[in-house]
Amino acid sequence: MWRSLPRCAWGAFGCLLLCSSSPLWGQACCGPPTVSLAGTERGIDTRSLLVLTLSYGFARFDRTLDGTRLVADPLGRTAFSHTWRLEGELTVGTDWSVLLSLPVTSKSRRFQLDTLGESYHAAGIGDAIAVLKRNFSPMLSPWSLAAGLGLKLPTGTSDWEENGVRLPRDIQPGTGTWEALLWGYASGLFFDGLIASALSATLRLPLTADELGYRNGAELQLLLLSSWLDSPIPALLPTLALRLRTTGRDRLGSQPFPATGGIWLDALPSMTLLFEPFALRWQGMLPLWSRTNGVQLVHSWGVTAELQWTLRR
Repeated sequence: MWRSLPRCAWGAFGCLLLCSSSPLWGQACCGPPTVSLAGTERGIDTRSLLVLTLSYGFARFDRTLDGTRLVADPLGRTAFSHTWRLEGELTVGTDWSVLLSLPVTSKSRRFQLDTLGESYHAAGIGDAIAVLKRNFSPMLSPWSLAAGLGLKLPTGTSDWEENGVRLPRDIQPGTGTWEALLWGYASGLFFDGLIASALSATLRLPLTADELGYRNGAELQLLLLSSWLDSPIPALLPTLALRLRTTGRDRLGSQPFPATGGIWLDALPSMTLLFEPFALRWQGMLPLWSRTNGVQLVHSWGVTAELQWTLRR
């Protein structure tokens, strides 16, 4: 049954798995952090030698939660982020690949208390990420399995100042910390090859604190996505993904930092236009459910656009 699936559909699904969502890294507060990594959504495509991705993402923050309850923000905060990401994945042989991702971010936050208002802004290179992937897929199987190890490097600025005052940590382009990444992936075909589904899991573990003794909370992301391969428009493929993200509290020295950590569940609908060797994707980000530790400003919506180029063997 799976042998009858056109090779172009498998290639399209590989593009979708790369592009269909953008997990985001950073400290554990304030909804999704704003440094993206998309290449963990797919396994190793053995027919590809090199995949390059250029993306832009926007996220708006204008909701404040205390646990699961929507509350009025005591400081009248709103925020937004822009993220540009350049990513490349090189396949070595049939079982290994190396994924590199470098983001550039622009973040802004505004406070409004009665008639007094203040805004902060920072922009620059964020924290780079490198992941080594290993393919474990059985030969001649409709299933794909892979796992990997990686590092988040402190390449981004974490001490940005305005008027001599250091900006809040979640406005900084980088975090100033080293972190380990553990990754797993599985995918398969269902309903006579009409639906392709995948599950990826990424665990982020802090290795170091920054120069002030601040350490990010550990984070687990689970992403479940499904793509419809029998779309009436062959070059246009719809995908729906659900992302569950849970983070522990950040710590300052040995003390848990207040108002950090929580659980977030987001819907990530997307459409991908395929015109080999390119793929163009549009994606939305819609929060479904959240639970925060303490009062936190969280995201209300987001959009992403990605252009991908694939060099086949």
